[in-house]
Amino acid sequence: MPRLKKDNLAIIIAALLIVAYIIFQFYSVSHIEIETQTATLSTVYEKIDATAMVIRDEHTVEGGTSGVTVPCVNDGDKVKVGGNMAMNFSSSDAAESYAQYAEIQRQLKYYENLEAMTVGQVASVEMLDGDIADRADAYVRACEKSAPETVATRGSELNDSILRRQMLIGENVDLVSIIQDLRQRADALGNKKPDRYIKTKESGVFSSYADGLEQQVDYEKAQELSIDDIKRIAKEYDEQSGDNEKYLGKLITSYAWYFVCVVGADEVMDLEDGDKVDVALKDSGDTVLKMQIVSGAEPNVGDEETALILKSSEMNSSLATLRKENIEIRIRSREGIKVPAAALHVEDGKKGVYALIASQVRFREAQVIYSDEDYVLLAFDPDNKDGIRLYDKIITQGKGLSDGRVYT
Repeated sequence: MPRLKKDNLAIIIAALLIVAYIIFQFYSVSHIEIETQTATLSTVYEKIDATAMVIRDEHTVEGGTSGVTVPCVNDGDKVKVGGNMAMNFSSSDAAESYAQYAEIQRQLKYYENLEAMTVGQVASVEMLDGDIADRADAYVRACEKSAPETVATRGSELNDSILRRQMLIGENVDLVSIIQDLRQRADALGNKKPDRYIKTKESGVFSSYADGLEQQVDYEKAQELSIDDIKRIAKEYDEQSGDNEKYLGKLITSYAWYFVCVVGADEVMDLEDGDKVDVALKDSGDTVLKMQIVSGAEPNVGDEETALILKSSEMNSSLATLRKENIEIRIRSREGIKVPAAALHVEDGKKGVYALIASQVRFREAQVIYSDEDYVLLAFDPDNKDGIRLYDKIITQGKGLSDGRVYT
């Protein structure tokens, strides 16, 4: 009798497993997992990816032979012929004392100017509120562009407006006490000065970053570099020792500079020397430069590679530090609906995508205007009633797709 019960139990378990399997299969068929993507307009670029070296008209600036030498200009500042570029001190303590004194003098000048501005002021709260909003917006935009000198300036301007508003509405901002305290601190330190200044013999833009390759290439011959020259320059950069502590920085004596790179000859088929292109710095956020192709866009028949040389006249503290960069040369832009290549299907001889509309699959006709290995760009025509519509839920992954099918 016990054996019979065990047999019955085994039969029941087996039956339950069979029923569970049937239910699972039915569920799998009727509840297929799908993935969707909202249809929005995107801009894609036909582009050339390259690793480029930077060539500038520049030279290194060495510090003093003794004591401590520090720059007296900021990165990106313009220096005139005979202008002070650095200060030399007998010791690090002397340099630190001067830095403290200079900072106190800067603050003192700031608060004295602010005090003068508030005398007899007729500004209204509404006017200052507008200034605060404008300057806050300018400060945010400066932060987004990652320009340290501009960020500092915009931050100071914003602080000015906030302090003036506080004083206008009667908040206790005792400028007199602040100014007196700063003067006492300055007097305690004494009038600090460097032992001597390092002056420049030519005008240019200063950068505290130097890599020792500033005169690796004759700037005057930058436009004549060959494929082998560019490969050699890149190799020397990769093999450099990186011992650059002896340099105070560098002076860039011309705004015009070059990106030089080696690319496939077939990649420049649609370009000509003299063309202007956008060049994106792939490792530097959203930085895009306007550049002109100097040479290399018209290789000889049969060439597999070409030495592409691009020129820019844009310069700032960030660009001054570039040497070897991954760049994206944008040939032209296209706008459309960007979807994964797997989302494209053919139904009744027509190309298109499937969209999920209120749990029902609908086929949307589509014209491919650009394709890559991973995605396709589809034309958007708002007048095409059978085409893709903005904010359609495009099915990017799913099985058994067909027009009219219902998914629950």
